[in-house]
Amino acid sequence: MTGARAAASNGLSLDPGEAGGKPAVLDVHRGGSVARRAQREALRRVREELAGSLDLDTTGFPDPVHPARGQARRNNLRLSFRPRQRAFNETAFSTAVTYLFLSGASLGHEGAYIGNDVFGGGAFVFDPWELYRQKVITGMSMILLGAVGTGKSTCAKSLVARLVLLGRKALVLADRKGEWDAVAAFLGGLTIKVGPGQAARINPLDEGIRPRLDPDGVPMSDAKWEMIVRARRLNVLLAVGAILLARPIAGAEHTAMSTALDAAVAVAVAGKKPPTLPEFTRQLHSIAASAEFSDETRKAAERLEHGYRRCSEGDLRGMFDGHTTVVFDPDAPIITVNTKALSGASPEARKVAYACTGSWAESMVTNADSGQRLCVYEEGWDSISDAASLTRMVEAWKLARDYGIFNILIVHKLGDLDIAGDAGTAMAAMARSLLGDTEVKVIYRQESANLATTKKELGLTDAELKEVSRNRQGTGLWKVGRRAINVHNLRTTAEVKPFDTDSKMGKAAA
Repeated sequence: MTGARAAASNGLSLDPGEAGGKPAVLDVHRGGSVARRAQREALRRVREELAGSLDLDTTGFPDPVHPARGQARRNNLRLSFRPRQRAFNETAFSTAVTYLFLSGASLGHEGAYIGNDVFGGGAFVFDPWELYRQKVITGMSMILLGAVGTGKSTCAKSLVARLVLLGRKALVLADRKGEWDAVAAFLGGLTIKVGPGQAARINPLDEGIRPRLDPDGVPMSDAKWEMIVRARRLNVLLAVGAILLARPIAGAEHTAMSTALDAAVAVAVAGKKPPTLPEFTRQLHSIAASAEFSDETRKAAERLEHGYRRCSEGDLRGMFDGHTTVVFDPDAPIITVNTKALSGASPEARKVAYACTGSWAESMVTNADSGQRLCVYEEGWDSISDAASLTRMVEAWKLARDYGIFNILIVHKLGDLDIAGDAGTAMAAMARSLLGDTEVKVIYRQESANLATTKKELGLTDAELKEVSRNRQGTGLWKVGRRAINVHNLRTTAEVKPFDTDSKMGKAAA
């Protein structure tokens, strides 16, 4: 019997195929158990006959057909039922892990751990210097905003503390509530307390830290360093004078100021000590009483003298009227300036304090030898209300890459930027430029009245705005370049106490 006849007698049809001896096609019709056994036997015989008559390799031919419960052999777990698929419910977290295309891209693994990606479920790690190297961001500044009690301060402390532990340094300017003191102690840093009755005194006319290289990248010469120090001292004197006189320094006042400064420096060099504000004031008095100068210059010196006397005899006495009494170590992992004692002082006193401490710290921030540093402006709404501080901040934002720093401005809402000045003024434009030059924006929950402004100013989508409005405590939306990631900040057990900003209220912040 040929293979075709054998197949036909057993319920198996065989298509002989095309001429030329090409392989035939088997058409298997499944039936009962008897039919299946017949099919398997017919298939075996067909294979043998084809292999013998056509000299073919039958390795690729179909295997014998097994019953629905599997091949009848030992230990094959044949059962009398078929497993059936059932419906089930699953969480979005597990679905995002299973279907990776539902998760947003992370920022990588290099940097400080901040918390968990709410939607992706993975760890969120942040390092601005690494992100800049990878060209994820092109600017080195951050704005952190959120309503009171949403966890924005804890987020800032987590970021600063963990990057410091990774080798960076930090400087916290104008800490009005003194809440960074515990963080500085936790990291082994320094806290400088400024204000009436405080033991610390800062001399704003200190020459600062001399870098190895000048801005052109060549070794710093004595002559060039002297010019840089003189320009810095004149800058801080101009800022303080404008605050004390409630107007910009103009006309002959510039002549009187520069002449008095040079004379004070000459006296200081003879005594091998830095010049001080009291000595500068005495030189103004000498100019006002000297016949060597014009009447206009003498009158200008007299006006300045009355203003600067406030630093040594008025409500600023004891803060900036002598040589520096605190240790200023640029190698410290973190330095915080506690201005809590200024809470009851006049607005002018606070502004002078910000101008003096800001200028004092400027030499450290602008010195490339001091390494990569985070500069934190806590309660930023207070800093931008002062023209000198705002000008210094704008410069730090513009030159952050050259300085090797990363700026962090902390505010409650974007409306705080309007404190700088009325719309259309130079101060208002400078404050808005900070936002335009900021590429990392972290938005914690906002009050309903501020949502529209937040969406417009930061370019949030409807979905992002919805997340911002309903985020729970400790969760914020991170806008890093073109990426948006919802992150829940987590603290370690050791960080709970030093990061706690609500200890006086009897509870810890998230």
